[in-house]
Amino acid sequence: MKSSEPKKLGLNEISKVISQSFKGGNSDLLSSCLDKEIELIIDGDKIEFQNLPAAQAKPILNSFFKKNPPLSFSYVYQGANSSALKYCIGNYRSKNSDYLVYMLIKKDKNDRFLVNTLQLKKD
Repeated sequence: MKSSEPKKLGLNEISKVISQSFKGGNSDLLSSCLDKEIELIIDGDKIEFQNLPAAQAKPILNSFFKKNPPLSFSYVYQGANSSALKYCIGNYRSKNSDYLVYMLIKKDKNDRFLVNTLQLKKD
């Protein structure tokens, strides 16, 4: 049985899941890491949302991965402002373009780490 509640992931676990989702072009897996509402910016596709519900982000990410099939993903930098706020920068290489991936990961009131901001900037 599947629960609609996101799994409780620690910082290391969510980083691994995000990496797997980009390497596999898996929008379902990536969506499981999103906060209820996120800021989503995809450069080149002219997509910019401030408070996008995670359910609406999933088809947008699916479309992005279809247009930009993955070749590789790697983290360039990971840091934290506090125990509840982490930021990551990664490189996403696709068959068509390279993107710089910027993520802000926050701890929610249930102590789950979730992606709050996701920006994909064309390199």
